[in-house]
Parts: sequence; structure tokens; C-alpha cells
Amino acid sequence: MELKDLFTKTIQKTGHQPFLFIGSGFSKRYMNTEKWDELLKIFCKEYSDNDFQYNIYSNRVEERDYYGKQPAIATLLEKDYNNTVLTSEKYKKFREEYKKELTENSSALKIAIAKHLYDSKFDPTNEEIVLLRQLGKRSLSGIITTNYDILLEQLFPDYEVYIGQEELLFSNISGIGEIYKIHGSVTKPDSLVLTSTDYSEFEKNASYLIAKLLTIFLEYPIIFIGYSLSDRNIRNIFETISKCLTQEKLDQLKDRLIFIEYSDNESISEFLMQFSNGNSIRMNKLSTKNFAEIYRGIGETKSKYNPIILRHLRRDIYELTNSVQASERIAAVGFEHLDDVNKIKQFILGVGVVKNGHIIKAEQLYEDIVFDNQYFNPTLVVEEYLPELLKNNSGGLPMYKYLRDYQKDVFEKVKENVLKHETVDSFLNQKLRIQKMNYRKNVGSLSVKGIIKNETAKVAYKKLIFLEKPEIQIDELREYLQDYIRENTPSCLKNNPELKRLIRIYDLVKYK
Repeated sequence: MELKDLFTKTIQKTGHQPFLFIGSGFSKRYMNTEKWDELLKIFCKEYSDNDFQYNIYSNRVEERDYYGKQPAIATLLEKDYNNTVLTSEKYKKFREEYKKELTENSSALKIAIAKHLYDSKFDPTNEEIVLLRQLGKRSLSGIITTNYDILLEQLFPDYEVYIGQEELLFSNISGIGEIYKIHGSVTKPDSLVLTSTDYSEFEKNASYLIAKLLTIFLEYPIIFIGYSLSDRNIRNIFETISKCLTQEKLDQLKDRLIFIEYSDNESISEFLMQFSNGNSIRMNKLSTKNFAEIYRGIGETKSKYNPIILRHLRRDIYELTNSVQASERIAAVGFEHLDDVNKIKQFILGVGVVKNGHIIKAEQLYEDIVFDNQYFNPTLVVEEYLPELLKNNSGGLPMYKYLRDYQKDVFEKVKENVLKHETVDSFLNQKLRIQKMNYRKNVGSLSVKGIIKNETAKVAYKKLIFLEKPEIQIDELREYLQDYIRENTPSCLKNNPELKRLIRIYDLVKYK
């Protein structure tokens, strides 16, 4: 089974988009932040000026400390670090900057760690980062993480963030389009779960969190990224879950748990995690170094609607049923326009299809092909919009983007259009085919960039239609179309049949 197939099959089985369970290896991969032991070593050396201070602490703790070796070392470090910050001259500036927090007994170590991690950067052009951001639109339900940094908030800025167990407990969470930072965040240094004492408090108050995790684990696919299979955080969470469920229920989790492990050798296998009570959890283990392929696999299955919008909708319906007055967020919008409601403050949900006087125009389909920004329901497009719109668009319409996610047979005008336009050449009339033959004899570079350079961006779309399918670099063509429409406003689509022809070719090459 290929990587993509594993994710597609797992997601389709549950009928829900997955939750990502993110660990420190994720941030190290994209921001080169330190692993836990490396982070502690930095601050051991910083306050003590001793290269071996971490080793000194390490020798004082038991290897099999209940909460793990690092929390035990962090406990020793925090006490010494805090004392040094409060007394040493070299921390005078730090004391002045954080006087209020320090006088209120906030941990100087946690403040310093938060400051250190807050400034971590990632490369927005990284292929995997680009793919991850795309997943946030319609391919993820939510994220759980033990990481402190703000990488996830930056990748998914529209997701609601809940920090620590207290916020999860006292907030009306919806379970979709949300990030649960269960071990705290650098934006609230005191929330960091760092020392053995922090872990002890975390476990004492973990009943609500475990109940929430159980609900998620039983309903959604869970993809673990950035953890080691021996990670104490993960094992402790699974140990608690194993005490709450029968072995029969635990066995049902297998098909929805996928553990991603970095490895130079690619493989798919099973992993068995056994616990002290005799129960065990079996999960899929995927070993690879190609995370881009993982993200593409997750992106193969998309929700019909943006999770951000569904989160608002679910919350408003909940508030509406529990209050006398209607929510202020309610106004009239068709169900297929749910993704647009974040642009306005109010909406009313209208369920149903308008048979006459369609609420979308052909230009909106063209814009959606280029920008992927309309989030139309593929079933409505194929069954309702296209048959009507094709009556007044004899040259055809872009449709392969929607047919890709349409599971039934197509009929009448839509089928006619598909049969009529199956190749790049089929979009050209006889006159254009003659022009194409002559143009290709004289042009220097038969590529997207070559034609843009030769013709200038202003009119290149008139000649790009003369490229053959293997000559079309799809990302370069998308970038050109997006830039052209942005510079000339979307209205440039209205009376420009040549530009529309190029977009239909783009739709064919990208989505057929």
C-alpha cells in the first residue's frame, strides 16, 4: 500500500477529516528548535557558565523517573535558574524587563524558555509548509500538541487556540478548526508543563482532557507527527486511555491511528503498545523521510466545508438553542456559501438549492479554478450549476476540478462538455490550430516562462494556449494566472474569452 492510499483509506473509513497530534520533532523539522534535552542544556550552561551542568543534574536523577528524566532535570534546573536570575548581576536587565512577573512568583526559567522559542522562524516557501497550510482549508478537523512554540498558530491562523487544561475545561469548544496546546504555550509562560511538579499537576487534573481525547480518538483518524514511539508523553496518555476502555474498544482504534516515524527507509507496518494493566493498543506505523507525500495523502480527501466556518456555525447553533435571544452572527447565506461567512459578521443558514436564478456566475467558477477560494460543493456544481450555466456558455466551462470529487455518473450537457474537451487541442478551433502550428515554428522556448518572457505578461495568455500538455508547468501557469487576475481585477474574466480558454486548459491539465 502506498503512503497516499493509507491516509485516504483511513480517512474514508471514519468519514471525518483527521486530527494531527504534533510533537517536538515537528518544530525541529521546520524551525530547527531544540529537542527537550538540548533546550535544557542551553539554560543549564547559560546560568552556570558550566558546560557540564546538565550532566551534573542528570547524575542526580533516576533514569526511570515516573514522569521521565527531562522533567526531573527541569525541576532541579528551575530552582537554581530562578535563584540566579533573582540575585546575579548578569540578569539585571532580565529582572527589569520582567519585574511584574517575577514579583508575582512566575518562573524565570519558563519566561526565558518562552522568550527563546517565541522568536523561532520557519521558511514559508518550504514545500511541506505550503502543503500543510493547504490542509488547513478543508483536510483537517483539528490539532492536538504538546509543543510550546507558535508554529501551528502561524500555519493555521484561523484556528481557535486553547492553552492548557484550564482553557479546555472552561471554554465552549466545538471540536473542529481548533488547536489544543495541552502542555501550554510560549504566549503564557506560566502555562508550560515543564517540571515533574508540572506533570504531577497535569495528571491530577487530566480527567477532562482524557475524556476529550477519548471522544476524538473514537471518532476521528489521529496522525502522530514529531514523536518517538518511546515518548513518555504519548505513552502516559495511551496508558490512561487503556484504563478507560475494554480491549475490544482499544482494538477498534487500530484503523484510525497512524504514527509517523522519520526514517531513510520507507515502510508501512504495525506497532503494538502494551500497558501495565495487560491491555494494548495497535496502530499503523509509517516510516519515511518524505513528509510532503504524507501531506498530499491527507489532502486527497477534503471536507465539503471549511472547518473554520463549521466551528462558527456549530457554536452559534449551540448558543442559539441555549439562549432566549438569537446570536448576532445569524443572517441569510446559502449552504454552499458557508466558506464566505468569515468575511461578514452575520449569516443565516439556508438549506436547499435554487432551481431558477442561480446565485453563482460563470466567472466565479473560473476564479475558483485559479485561486481555489470559493469552496463550492462539487455535487451542486455538477448537478445544478453547470447544466444551467452551460446553456449560455457554448464554449464550455471549467469543470474537471469538481468532477474530481464527484462520485456519480454525469449526464446531458456536462457529459457532452467532457466528451468534447478531453485534450488541450480540443479547446482550439480550426483557425487557432493553424495559428498554433505557425507560432510553434517560430517561438524560441516552448514553456510557460518562455512564452511569458517572449510575449510579456500582459498578453501572454493569448499564446500560452498553444503549448502542448507536457510543456505546461502547472505551478508556473497557476502563478501567472493569479498574478494576471490580481493585477487586472477579477472583472477581467467577464469579457475575455481567450483568458477563459487558457483557464479551461489549466483546469484540464491540473485536475483531469
